[in-house]
Amino acid sequence: MKKVSLKGRAVVAQSGGCTAVINQSLAGVVEAARASSWITGILGSRNGIEGILKNSFVDLKQRPAAFLKKIANSPSAALGSSRYKLKPGDDQEILRGLRKNNIRYVFLIGGNDTANTSLQIARAAEKEHYALRVIHIPKTIDNDLVETDHCPGYGSVARFAAITAQEAALDTRAMKNVDPVKIIELMGRNSGWIVAASALLKKKPEDAPHILLIPEIPFDETALIKRTEAILQSVGYCVIVISETIRDYSGNRIGRKTEGIIADPFGHKYVEGTAVRLASIIEKELKVRARFDKPGTIQRMSMAYISKTDQKEAYEAGRRAVSWALRGMTKVMVGFKRKSGKSYGIEYRPVPLEKIPNRERKLPAKFFDAKKGMITPAFAEYALPLIGKDLPDFVSF
Repeated sequence: MKKVSLKGRAVVAQSGGCTAVINQSLAGVVEAARASSWITGILGSRNGIEGILKNSFVDLKQRPAAFLKKIANSPSAALGSSRYKLKPGDDQEILRGLRKNNIRYVFLIGGNDTANTSLQIARAAEKEHYALRVIHIPKTIDNDLVETDHCPGYGSVARFAAITAQEAALDTRAMKNVDPVKIIELMGRNSGWIVAASALLKKKPEDAPHILLIPEIPFDETALIKRTEAILQSVGYCVIVISETIRDYSGNRIGRKTEGIIADPFGHKYVEGTAVRLASIIEKELKVRARFDKPGTIQRMSMAYISKTDQKEAYEAGRRAVSWALRGMTKVMVGFKRKSGKSYGIEYRPVPLEKIPNRERKLPAKFFDAKKGMITPAFAEYALPLIGKDLPDFVSF
């Protein structure tokens, strides 16, 4: 495809839950945009799409390269994030703001809801015959976007889950005479991708983690007690990794507030108390101490567990978005396609935005053995390249 000339400013925004690599995508956009003579300025929208609505921007055109590199290697969203859901008329207000600032390129970094926002803006521009190029750059630790092999942000949180699960396991193994059960509660919204990653460094069946509980499989309290008791008898300690959003057979979340569940503007419900509830159940039924760890947002921010692969791919996704926009593309997401062959590699491909919103990619059955409650070799083959190299090899007597 030949480049299609369109001169004007660009705006970039970050939305949704922050990650350890979302600023890599930001840096990729800024550096690629600053190298183009067609993009006359690059603005950073403060707090996602809200910055465009409020005309609140950061001028990124002249920022020193050294400063931008530091931004790229910092966690969280440097421009500030948002979970703002467009209201009726907001799309027209956004167009007015884009016209006012002569913005012709829009790059939104985020997950499923951000894809939907990107699509709404692109459609509004088409309706008003305003020449605009809108590219969605994927970001989500949940790894639940469709039409892509994986999502920037997942590789780093998966590395965190894999390593910290082993660290917690060694602690529990050493303290098994006092605290024989450890429950680790991880994020993941409606999918078990992060929980599955916690078992990537498991070497033998008797090694931890011993039990994985994911949202895709209904929680069975009786089965959990029996399995935990059997593992305690055979191994002496038990490490259980759970998603904060596991549900029972009726679809009710195990961790929930007694007076209702608070939701964000997009209707995604916040959950509390899953691990503490399971710990209480195990202590009551098995009469043993059950401790729990809940890293919360730390897991998606940790630079100590960063995946170099994740960093590189997130940065390149930002660069590709600008390259495609300059070639005339719009209303697409930067998708990842895994190359065939033994060595790991991906290709970047444009995915029509219409295919993304309101869909979730759950953990496939081929990646999780429901009977054993454990990941399959196929998942390890899929996920290990994403978490990077130089993985620890912990040992004990």
